[in-house]
Amino acid sequence: MKKALLFLSGLIIAASSVAQFNITVTNPEAIEVLKGNYDPATYMPGMVINDPDSILLGVVSRVSGDTMIAYLQHIDTYFNRNTGSDTISETRGIGAVRRWIHKKFMEYRASSEGRLVVTYNQFQQNVCGQAWHRNVLAILPGLDTTNKEIMIVQGHFDTRCQNGCDTSCYTPGMEDNGSGTVLVMELARIMSRYAFDHTIVFACLTGEDQGLYGAKAFSRWILDNEIPVRSVFNNDVIGGIACGMTSSPPSCPYFNHIDSTHVRLFSYSVSNDSARVSAHKQLGRYIVMHQEELINPLLETPMTINLIISEDRTGRSGDHIPFRQKGYTAIRFCSQNEHGNGAGTPPDRQHTSDDILGLDLSIPPDGIIDSFFVDPGYLRRNTIMNGVNLGWLAIAPPSPDPDFVFTGDAMEINLTGADSLYQHYRVGLRMKGSGSLNFDTVYTYTGTNHLLIEGLDPNKTYYFSVANVLNGVESLFCDEFSLYPVGIEGYMLKEWGVILHQNRPNPFLTKTEIVIEVTREPANSRAEIIITEMTGRVISRIPVELQPGMNSVEFSPPPGIHGLLTFSLSLNGVIAATRKMSVL
Repeated sequence: MKKALLFLSGLIIAASSVAQFNITVTNPEAIEVLKGNYDPATYMPGMVINDPDSILLGVVSRVSGDTMIAYLQHIDTYFNRNTGSDTISETRGIGAVRRWIHKKFMEYRASSEGRLVVTYNQFQQNVCGQAWHRNVLAILPGLDTTNKEIMIVQGHFDTRCQNGCDTSCYTPGMEDNGSGTVLVMELARIMSRYAFDHTIVFACLTGEDQGLYGAKAFSRWILDNEIPVRSVFNNDVIGGIACGMTSSPPSCPYFNHIDSTHVRLFSYSVSNDSARVSAHKQLGRYIVMHQEELINPLLETPMTINLIISEDRTGRSGDHIPFRQKGYTAIRFCSQNEHGNGAGTPPDRQHTSDDILGLDLSIPPDGIIDSFFVDPGYLRRNTIMNGVNLGWLAIAPPSPDPDFVFTGDAMEINLTGADSLYQHYRVGLRMKGSGSLNFDTVYTYTGTNHLLIEGLDPNKTYYFSVANVLNGVESLFCDEFSLYPVGIEGYMLKEWGVILHQNRPNPFLTKTEIVIEVTREPANSRAEIIITEMTGRVISRIPVELQPGMNSVEFSPPPGIHGLLTFSLSLNGVIAATRKMSVL
């Protein structure tokens, strides 16, 4: 894990130059698959297994903790996995381990009817004196190229000692991040037997510990080649169960505390106000819902996912962030307990020669079943969590674009156009002040495209989002519609009466139209449309004089602005609703 504390900044700057170039994918077949330019029949398995129950039960039953421990034991033999270490030796250094990962991916290809496409993602970057670096990718082509969105699950395979450029020390890196590496490998092995609509990329990345360089290179290549991404699952420190003395908050309570039944899920929000719209948080809620409804009933030891407000631990970062910065929905899975803050300070193990697999912690188990430092049972459960959600998202329908109408004490939600054909929907409801970032209630509707939630308190703040359901599989939930009580001249607006519609066209190149529908005029309401980048930087504020009926606002992006933006309707200084737009 990348450490961003000041005492390391001089070392990182000295070790690595800023420039990153010559980013390529070395296998031409992989390039065409990632772009969606291929015949799906080429990758059709002899027996198509793609129903959701088979994916769910197959992942739960086939993921092997013992297999991943064996992989970790083998990775340990390479002695040093610093990004700047040896690339020539067959038995030691970063080059040897990435060739071994590539070899294992090729074995999975052979056992999956040749359906996996294996490649390096190569880039040039001065890291600790080493100029050329390679991520390792295994790509499972989707069977529906009409929607070219891909899924990415990743973990970095490099590690380090306290000195960021020490290429001679012993760096077992079993927790950080051998655990994430073997999780990705195991999912490639397991999931290549199934068929999915969307292409899945199993990515083992390098250069994380010196500056997220592998993730920066791969995300840049994805962006430059205009490849749409449905979601990115980053796994970093995902198998350890013991708490370090300096573990970065929000984290564990005390040294050597054990927790093998919880996992942290980090994702970006515009601010620490949990009410703000975040596609990343929506992905997290989707995963929590499936863990509770689908996965836990099949596990002897249920898992609790803690959805964290921050994007990462205090003062730290990970390989999901370069993807998020480029407009992609990305999250990070991380063990509840982490053995250190990355400074490499004993007795904590992280970034030291003591980040070993271990046999027994010799610590009282506190009633928890697992007792390995990097525990096979815990690692297995976290791998299942990734695999089931990855698989379901890869066969899920697209997210809906519903219309929301508040009528005093009820929310009417209407699905129109292609969304109306599903006739099966789930509505996630959150209420401000509930103390949770998760959905407070999830409603299910069948046989109708007109959804009604009654009994709402007009003096409270609610957040609504909808998922289409096809063959029992939910789409990602749409952006949240925020319903606030808005004070106007000392009175509380009891009936909302204002709808922010999706911009048209979307995506767009030079200009787009934003429509605000007013069914009853909010007296003396000061309204504006606020356009922001995904980082939260405001790029435009457009005052709007609201009148009953349809109110139109035209927006043209400033020069150099492209990618995913949000546009919000502000009433009297309060954000009432937010949607996303895409600038080509």
